[in-house]
Parts: sequence; structure tokens; C-alpha cells
Amino acid sequence: MAQPGFIRNFVAVATIAANRLVAVSALEDFQVIGATDASAVFAGVTEQGTDNHLRVDVVMTQSAPVEFGGDIAAGDLIVADADGKAIAFVLADYSGETQIHVAGWALEEGDAGTIGDIFLAPQLIATIPA
Repeated sequence: MAQPGFIRNFVAVATIAANRLVAVSALEDFQVIGATDASAVFAGVTEQGTDNHLRVDVVMTQSAPVEFGGDIAAGDLIVADADGKAIAFVLADYSGETQIHVAGWALEEGDAGTIGDIFLAPQLIATIPA
């Protein structure tokens, strides 16, 4: 069971579903965008998704339930797929990238479609050799 810590309300650039990874938007202060890969700083995980005014609550610390976009094992480092779902970080997929942002790590295993808990521990992996 997730035990969310700090939850902050943000303006979203566009509609974002519940239980999705979000990233910090470069457009304006205190704005988030749906995460689509590992190229931007993760802000956290949405709770209920955006409302009619594009406001969204984001769990920023401790653990949060997120929808898995593929098979994940407990302990896997987590990045986002194109839909903001959690997928396991595979180093070989990012060869040659200069910056990779990781959202945290999985607390449990599950396959695509599972709503599973991750521990939010945003970090940067830089300069991955080819």
C-alpha cells in the first residue's frame, strides 16, 4: 500500500490520467507535463489525473501507485514510456544519451496494466558511453 508523502497541486500543460509519471515543464513555474521518456526531470506521480481546469495533484515523495507499462520486477529502476506509464530502466536502451532521468524504483513486481507502488527517488544518470 502506497504511503505518499508530499503532495502538491500543479497546473498541467494538457490532460493527464491518474497513476501516471509526470515531469517538470519548462514552459512555466509550477507546471507539469505527462512524462513520455527519461529526458526530463520527474516531478512525481499523479493521484486522480487532471480536473476540468487542468489542475492535478502530484505525489512527489515516498511511494506512489503508478500504472506499469511493461513487466517490472521489485527493485527495477523506473522511467516512463510514451504514455507516462512506468517501465524498467534498461541501460542498453540509452547508449549514447547524455542525460537520463530516473523516477525511482519498483517496490513490487507486475506486468503491463498493473497499478503498482514505486518509491520516488528522482535521479540523474549522465553521460552514458556508447
